[in-house]
Amino acid sequence: MKKILSLLVLSVFFCGGFVFAVDSASNRKNMTVRLGMKTGTHLMYSTSTPFVLEFPGEDWTFGLTYGSGKYSYSYTDYNAAATTSTSTKTQNINFSTAEVTGRYYIGNSFNIPFGYASYKISYPDWVYSGVTYDIDYSITQLNYGIGNEWTYDWGGYYGIDWYQGGSTLSDTKTIKHKSGTETTTTLAQATKTSTDVSAFAGIFVVTFGFGF
Repeated sequence: MKKILSLLVLSVFFCGGFVFAVDSASNRKNMTVRLGMKTGTHLMYSTSTPFVLEFPGEDWTFGLTYGSGKYSYSYTDYNAAATTSTSTKTQNINFSTAEVTGRYYIGNSFNIPFGYASYKISYPDWVYSGVTYDIDYSITQLNYGIGNEWTYDWGGYYGIDWYQGGSTLSDTKTIKHKSGTETTTTLAQATKTSTDVSAFAGIFVVTFGFGF
Protein backbone atom coordinates (compact mmCIF):
# COMPACT_ATOMS: atom_id res chain seq x y z
CA MET A 1 0.00 0.00 0.00
CA LYS A 2 2.83 2.42 0.83
CA LYS A 3 4.42 1.73 -2.56
CA ILE A 4 1.14 2.41 -4.36
CA LEU A 5 0.58 5.68 -2.48
CA SER A 6 4.14 6.78 -3.19
CA LEU A 7 3.69 6.11 -6.90
CA LEU A 8 0.42 8.03 -6.96
CA VAL A 9 2.02 11.03 -5.26
CA LEU A 10 4.98 10.92 -7.64
CA SER A 11 2.66 10.61 -10.64
CA VAL A 12 0.71 13.68 -9.60
CA PHE A 13 3.95 15.56 -8.90
CA PHE A 14 5.57 14.73 -12.24
CA CYS A 15 2.46 14.77 -14.42
CA GLY A 16 1.43 18.11 -12.97
CA GLY A 17 4.68 19.58 -14.28
CA PHE A 18 4.35 18.58 -17.95
CA VAL A 19 4.37 22.26 -18.84
CA PHE A 20 8.03 22.31 -17.71
CA ALA A 21 8.88 19.38 -20.02
CA VAL A 22 7.90 21.05 -23.30
CA ASP A 23 11.47 20.70 -24.56
CA SER A 24 12.38 17.28 -23.19
CA ALA A 25 14.90 16.68 -25.98
CA SER A 26 16.99 19.74 -25.06
CA ASN A 27 16.70 18.92 -21.36
CA ARG A 28 18.03 15.41 -21.99
CA LYS A 29 20.84 16.78 -24.11
CA ASN A 30 21.97 19.02 -21.25
CA MET A 31 22.26 16.11 -18.80
CA THR A 32 25.26 13.84 -18.24
CA VAL A 33 23.79 11.18 -16.00
CA ARG A 34 20.52 10.43 -14.26
CA LEU A 35 19.40 8.15 -11.42
CA GLY A 36 15.96 6.66 -10.95
CA MET A 37 13.73 3.70 -10.17
CA LYS A 38 11.54 1.43 -12.26
CA THR A 39 8.24 -0.26 -11.39
CA GLY A 40 4.90 -1.08 -12.99
CA THR A 41 2.70 -3.93 -14.15
CA HIS A 42 5.62 -6.26 -14.75
CA LEU A 43 6.48 -9.17 -12.44
CA MET A 44 10.21 -8.49 -12.22
CA TYR A 45 9.87 -4.74 -11.68
CA SER A 46 7.04 -4.93 -9.16
CA THR A 47 8.95 -7.49 -7.04
CA SER A 48 12.54 -6.24 -7.34
CA THR A 49 11.90 -2.44 -7.66
CA PRO A 50 15.17 -1.92 -9.54
CA PHE A 51 17.37 1.16 -9.55
CA VAL A 52 18.25 2.81 -12.87
CA LEU A 53 21.50 4.48 -13.94
CA GLU A 54 21.26 6.16 -17.35
CA PHE A 55 23.30 8.35 -19.69
CA PRO A 56 20.75 10.49 -21.55
CA GLY A 57 20.99 12.21 -24.89
CA GLU A 58 18.86 14.09 -27.36
CA ASP A 59 18.22 11.08 -29.61
CA TRP A 60 19.53 8.12 -27.60
CA THR A 61 19.68 7.10 -23.94
CA PHE A 62 21.61 4.10 -22.60
CA GLY A 63 21.63 2.71 -19.10
CA LEU A 64 21.81 -0.07 -16.52
CA THR A 65 19.07 -1.49 -14.32
CA TYR A 66 19.50 -3.65 -11.22
CA GLY A 67 17.33 -4.74 -8.31
CA SER A 68 16.29 -7.67 -6.12
CA GLY A 69 13.39 -8.57 -3.89
CA LYS A 70 11.17 -11.26 -2.37
CA TYR A 71 7.60 -12.42 -2.81
CA SER A 72 5.61 -14.95 -0.75
CA TYR A 73 2.90 -17.21 -2.13
CA SER A 74 0.87 -20.20 -0.93
CA TYR A 75 0.59 -23.60 -2.59
CA THR A 76 -0.98 -26.98 -1.83
CA ASP A 77 1.40 -29.65 -0.55
CA TYR A 78 0.59 -33.39 -0.64
CA ASN A 79 1.95 -35.81 1.95
CA ALA A 80 0.53 -39.34 1.95
CA ALA A 81 2.21 -40.13 5.28
CA ALA A 82 0.37 -37.35 7.12
CA THR A 83 -3.08 -37.62 8.74
CA THR A 84 -4.34 -34.91 6.42
CA SER A 85 -2.96 -35.67 2.97
CA THR A 86 -2.98 -32.04 1.78
CA SER A 87 -1.84 -28.86 3.46
CA THR A 88 -1.15 -25.27 2.51
CA LYS A 89 2.45 -24.09 2.60
CA THR A 90 3.97 -20.63 2.20
CA GLN A 91 6.99 -20.19 -0.04
CA ASN A 92 9.39 -17.26 -0.40
CA ILE A 93 10.55 -16.55 -3.95
CA ASN A 94 13.68 -14.48 -4.62
CA PHE A 95 13.73 -12.23 -7.69
CA SER A 96 16.74 -10.57 -9.33
CA THR A 97 16.72 -8.10 -12.24
CA ALA A 98 19.69 -6.95 -14.33
CA GLU A 99 19.37 -5.07 -17.62
CA VAL A 100 21.32 -3.14 -20.20
CA THR A 101 18.83 -0.69 -21.70
CA GLY A 102 18.48 1.82 -24.50
CA ARG A 103 15.93 4.26 -25.89
CA TYR A 104 15.59 5.81 -29.29
CA TYR A 105 13.53 9.01 -29.28
CA ILE A 106 11.20 9.91 -32.11
CA GLY A 107 10.45 13.54 -31.40
CA ASN A 108 10.30 15.16 -28.00
CA SER A 109 9.06 12.37 -25.72
CA PHE A 110 7.88 9.38 -27.78
CA ASN A 111 10.50 6.63 -27.77
CA ILE A 112 11.28 3.01 -28.54
CA PRO A 113 12.78 1.28 -25.48
CA PHE A 114 14.91 -1.83 -25.97
CA GLY A 115 17.47 -3.83 -24.08
CA TYR A 116 19.11 -7.04 -22.93
CA ALA A 117 17.78 -8.51 -19.66
CA SER A 118 18.86 -11.22 -17.25
CA TYR A 119 16.17 -12.29 -14.79
CA LYS A 120 16.57 -14.86 -12.01
CA ILE A 121 13.96 -16.53 -9.82
CA SER A 122 14.78 -18.92 -6.97
CA TYR A 123 12.63 -21.03 -4.66
CA PRO A 124 14.84 -21.88 -1.66
CA ASP A 125 13.78 -24.90 0.43
CA TRP A 126 10.71 -25.69 -1.68
CA VAL A 127 8.90 -28.64 -0.08
CA TYR A 128 6.51 -31.17 -1.62
CA SER A 129 5.39 -34.41 0.05
CA GLY A 130 8.18 -34.22 2.61
CA VAL A 131 10.91 -33.72 -0.01
CA THR A 132 12.92 -30.48 -0.09
CA TYR A 133 14.42 -28.88 -3.20
CA ASP A 134 16.21 -25.72 -4.19
CA ILE A 135 14.71 -24.55 -7.49
CA ASP A 136 16.39 -21.90 -9.62
CA TYR A 137 15.27 -20.43 -12.92
CA SER A 138 17.15 -17.87 -15.01
CA ILE A 139 16.31 -16.33 -18.36
CA THR A 140 17.96 -13.90 -20.74
CA GLN A 141 15.75 -12.02 -23.15
CA LEU A 142 15.51 -9.08 -25.53
CA ASN A 143 13.11 -6.39 -24.37
CA TYR A 144 11.28 -3.96 -26.66
CA GLY A 145 8.29 -1.65 -26.43
CA ILE A 146 6.82 1.80 -26.95
CA GLY A 147 6.71 4.67 -24.50
CA ASN A 148 6.81 8.34 -23.65
CA GLU A 149 9.28 10.10 -21.41
CA TRP A 150 9.25 13.67 -20.17
CA THR A 151 12.37 15.46 -18.90
CA TYR A 152 11.79 18.60 -16.90
CA ASP A 153 13.62 21.91 -16.76
CA TRP A 154 14.39 21.35 -13.07
CA GLY A 155 16.10 17.97 -13.72
CA GLY A 156 13.41 15.41 -13.01
CA TYR A 157 12.20 12.86 -15.55
CA TYR A 158 9.16 10.62 -15.76
CA GLY A 159 8.64 7.86 -18.32
CA ILE A 160 5.85 5.42 -19.12
CA ASP A 161 6.41 2.38 -21.30
CA TRP A 162 2.87 1.64 -22.42
CA TYR A 163 3.89 -1.84 -23.49
CA GLN A 164 7.05 -3.89 -22.99
CA GLY A 165 7.47 -7.27 -24.64
CA GLY A 166 10.24 -9.83 -24.47
CA SER A 167 11.78 -12.56 -26.61
CA THR A 168 13.66 -15.39 -24.90
CA LEU A 169 17.34 -15.80 -25.77
CA SER A 170 18.15 -18.56 -23.29
CA ASP A 171 16.82 -20.08 -20.09
CA THR A 172 18.24 -22.41 -17.44
CA LYS A 173 16.44 -24.50 -14.84
CA THR A 174 18.25 -26.06 -11.86
CA ILE A 175 16.56 -28.46 -9.45
CA LYS A 176 18.67 -29.55 -6.47
CA HIS A 177 17.40 -32.32 -4.17
CA LYS A 178 18.24 -31.42 -0.56
CA SER A 179 16.44 -33.84 1.74
CA GLY A 180 13.66 -36.44 1.94
CA THR A 181 12.99 -39.49 -0.21
CA GLU A 182 12.67 -38.33 -3.80
CA THR A 183 10.04 -39.92 -6.02
CA THR A 184 9.02 -39.43 -9.62
CA THR A 185 5.99 -37.47 -8.34
CA THR A 186 8.00 -35.01 -6.22
CA LEU A 187 10.53 -34.49 -9.02
CA ALA A 188 7.71 -33.91 -11.51
CA GLN A 189 6.17 -31.25 -9.24
CA ALA A 190 9.52 -29.54 -8.76
CA THR A 191 10.12 -29.59 -12.51
CA LYS A 192 6.64 -28.19 -13.17
CA THR A 193 7.32 -25.32 -10.76
CA SER A 194 10.56 -24.42 -12.54
CA THR A 195 8.90 -24.40 -15.98
CA ASP A 196 5.86 -22.30 -15.04
CA VAL A 197 7.82 -19.25 -16.24
CA SER A 198 8.36 -17.77 -19.72
CA ALA A 199 9.58 -14.51 -21.27
CA PHE A 200 8.48 -11.54 -19.17
CA ALA A 201 6.31 -8.74 -20.51
CA GLY A 202 4.38 -5.87 -18.97
CA ILE A 203 2.32 -2.71 -19.41
CA PHE A 204 2.44 0.73 -17.81
CA VAL A 205 6.09 0.39 -16.79
CA VAL A 206 7.04 3.59 -14.97
CA THR A 207 10.55 5.03 -14.64
CA PHE A 208 11.21 8.20 -12.65
CA GLY A 209 14.18 10.01 -11.19
CA PHE A 210 16.52 12.96 -11.46
CA GLY A 211 19.30 13.96 -13.86
CA PHE A 212 22.43 16.08 -13.57
